[in-house]
Amino acid sequence: CFRFFEYILLYKDAVMFQIEQVTKLCSKIALTEPWDPYDIPANSTYEDQYYIGGPGDEIMVQEWSDRKPARKLESWVGVYTVKDCYPVQETYTKNNSVTTSTRFFDLQLGIADPSVFTPPSTCQTAQPRKMKGEC
Repeated sequence: CFRFFEYILLYKDAVMFQIEQVTKLCSKIALTEPWDPYDIPANSTYEDQYYIGGPGDEIMVQEWSDRKPARKLESWVGVYTVKDCYPVQETYTKNNSVTTSTRFFDLQLGIADPSVFTPPSTCQTAQPRKMKGEC
């Protein structure tokens, strides 16, 4: 048995809500790391430029990383469109066992429904510890 969760991260309040999808049980956990924007950091290394898509339906992207010339490994790789610098994919490796890959699609300017950042009423009595994925 596995449980699935929705997460609401409110960086201004330094809090994360973990909401179990079936029961709507909620945990309220302190965020300890600051907001990390989806951008190309000033000290990034240019890696490559290429097209994604197919003939007649392609977009030129650039790949950037935090790799330094003396190192062969990087902990962050980002792919962004050349026009407008929209994020396409970012991959972070925290250590040898934790890698997070985020792909971006159907991007829109602005937030159509700000209520997605409002935790459900079950979070009024949230427990202060993270729930496990197993039942």
